[in-house]
Amino acid sequence: MKNIELKPRENLAVISVNPKVFALEVIYAAAYVLLDKAYFILDGDPEEEIKVTMKPKKKMQKNEIEELALKFYDELINYSMYVVQAARNQAVREAIIKRAFATNLAGDIAAERNSYSKGYSHTLKEKAEEIKMKEENLYIDDPKGIAKPWTPEKAKGLKNPFKSEKNECK
Repeated sequence: MKNIELKPRENLAVISVNPKVFALEVIYAAAYVLLDKAYFILDGDPEEEIKVTMKPKKKMQKNEIEELALKFYDELINYSMYVVQAARNQAVREAIIKRAFATNLAGDIAAERNSYSKGYSHTLKEKAEEIKMKEENLYIDDPKGIAKPWTPEKAKGLKNPFKSEKNECK
């Protein structure tokens, strides 16, 4: 196989992954599943080719290393399908969540009516405002840049929109 280079003397395999076929997040997920069996080192250009060096945690024969590399490809397919299904089902999940919140708020309306008779002054509108996140909580504070991913356009919220350009660490 041209995408798998086996190095049995060094007890490792170098797997070439096309990032146009498999998203970086899918590669992370595939490697994560096999972390109990091997160490993984990702390298390369995320626009052209990603090299995954897989070193089994125990000494393996050449055919066992190849089988583990093929399992990695199985996981790439598995998580790619998961991502596709998640995208297809996103509208349904959002509808279910909206319905759950609407049902919860309908229950709050009844509680709201009862609370007026007990002297409570909070309103349904105030309760709805309580569950919204403040805008300054929508980012991840990462002054040392440790969480900077290979694909920053896919990582939402890494920069604090409330800090000036002078104060940010790069």
